[in-house]
Amino acid sequence: MIVVIYASILRKDSKKYTHDNAKDYPYYDEINMSMAYLNRNILENGRFQYRNNVNPEIVYDNKQYNSLRHAGTLYAMYKFEEKEFEKKYYDERIISSKYFVENYIKQIDKTKFVVISKPQEEGIKIPIAKSGAAGIALCALTNLVKEEIIDIKILQGLGEFLLFMQNEEGNIYAYYDCVKKEINKSAEAIFYPAEAAMGLLELYKIDPQEKWLNAAKRAINNIIKTRKTMDLNMPFDHWSVMAIEEMITNNFVKDEEAGEMRAYAEQMAIPVLSTQITNPKNSYYGAFKDNIRPCSLGTIMEGLASIYKCTKNKQMKSIIFKSLAIGNMFLNKVQVKTGINAGGLPNSANWVKAGVTPNASIIRIDNIQHVILGWMKFQEIVISNGKM
Repeated sequence: MIVVIYASILRKDSKKYTHDNAKDYPYYDEINMSMAYLNRNILENGRFQYRNNVNPEIVYDNKQYNSLRHAGTLYAMYKFEEKEFEKKYYDERIISSKYFVENYIKQIDKTKFVVISKPQEEGIKIPIAKSGAAGIALCALTNLVKEEIIDIKILQGLGEFLLFMQNEEGNIYAYYDCVKKEINKSAEAIFYPAEAAMGLLELYKIDPQEKWLNAAKRAINNIIKTRKTMDLNMPFDHWSVMAIEEMITNNFVKDEEAGEMRAYAEQMAIPVLSTQITNPKNSYYGAFKDNIRPCSLGTIMEGLASIYKCTKNKQMKSIIFKSLAIGNMFLNKVQVKTGINAGGLPNSANWVKAGVTPNASIIRIDNIQHVILGWMKFQEIVISNGKM
């Protein structure tokens, strides 16, 4: 059964990817359907309709919001354009990018800019700035410098904020208290240091100052140092391996350092691969034990795809490819296919079942962001293999 699935994905040899034959590649239709959903849910002012429901009769007031996830969705829209898909959503992305800059990026001193999380939107007591949000904002916005849509000083200011948030060991603290004007050094967020590192790498590409690259390296090296001793309890941090992929493929690190990063990436893959449901008769075939959440599964697909690109271990590549094939196939089954919310990805794969909690059928923009990126990264692997 598994062999048949992979054969169907790699069904034609030596066919080079072009824009004209893009429709022949896996998940082209699904990616475009989800992109169309995102586009339909950009309001006139550029704000996203953050939540919808599979049931279109259930409507949300859109007061609940998350600036980090807005930035992440902009990043997915940009990557969609970058990967040679149609740029038919470009204008809407620019409108939404301008809304984000005007409403969420704030200057806190002469050199630093932050991304604000608003209490009334995120259910917090005071306005805070997340290092992860600054990192993802850099991922989403650096491409706009050439077109003079954003001032590079704002992006450099976000970079300066991340340098300010980094300690001597290389860790990047998660939160900045905008009222007390100080770093919260006690709270942690698993993904934020690597999100910050990824943003610094994107900033380095357009503004090649060594301080951005060095800070990103230090952040990733600190993650590796503190987590490699966790063995099978190591958290699956897709942003960390995405940053490692960027550094290795762009030759930002020397061979010895790249080897340590590869070892960390391979170590991180083992626990999650061991929990995937690989029995074709199981209705959750392709998902993971205790995890049928599309948003989370999308991040796993993103991370595994980056590990696939980093590792030199052929056996691991083969295992990861199979995991990506059935994991992305599962997400395809979960996607809403018809109606006004076609292209949406609900909170749970169980949204189709009777009697589930109402939360299962909520569609959030970040669910879609991660699944789109996961599908696109898998498609890149298929294309890079020169096969279908």
